[in-house]
Amino acid sequence: MRCKNCGWDNPEGNVKCEKCNVSLSSYEIEAEMPRSGYDSDDFNPKATYVGCSACGYPVRPTDTECPVCGHVFSGSNVDKTGSGTVIQGVASDKEVVDKQRKRLVAFLVTYSNSPNGVFFPLFEGKNYIGRDHSSHVCLQDDSTISERHMSILFRPVDRKFKFKDEQSSNGSFVNGQLLDEGELKNFDEIRIGATRLLFMEIPQTFFE
Repeated sequence: MRCKNCGWDNPEGNVKCEKCNVSLSSYEIEAEMPRSGYDSDDFNPKATYVGCSACGYPVRPTDTECPVCGHVFSGSNVDKTGSGTVIQGVASDKEVVDKQRKRLVAFLVTYSNSPNGVFFPLFEGKNYIGRDHSSHVCLQDDSTISERHMSILFRPVDRKFKFKDEQSSNGSFVNGQLLDEGELKNFDEIRIGATRLLFMEIPQTFFE
């Protein structure tokens, strides 16, 4: 169960979040989660000055929900302090967001569904790829992709990106080879269904 306070993926049945210790029962589980990722025409880093309170991903003041984790912002209030309009559910304090969010470690880029390209962020922990709305990388336009097709796991302890085919119908291909699991390297090409994805790792020295 995903904690709406910090975005941590908790095992089913947990009463409190393993990371921030907030009660999970006080949050409603969303029936659907939107497709994640911005296309190149839509994303402007200079315009994103607030972060989603669930996962910390940069969002714009006009957004009504997070494009990555699907957290719905419940509306907007006028801030009496004079700092401007505040979106409920969005954390404007950058230091708080940075402490709560999972670390961004890589990206997947595809031109299969858009001529201008679409990118998807990958974070520490397990990232699921598939057509299901709950997938971290949701690819609904490709009917040859399984609901939960593939996963990419990153753990800081070994600093490796490990992929695994989640018993998909059509298999997962890395650099043209049909593989059930293995380790991803920078600029590896992933193909699931008819969709090609380029894996781009953020250098570890950038975190230090």
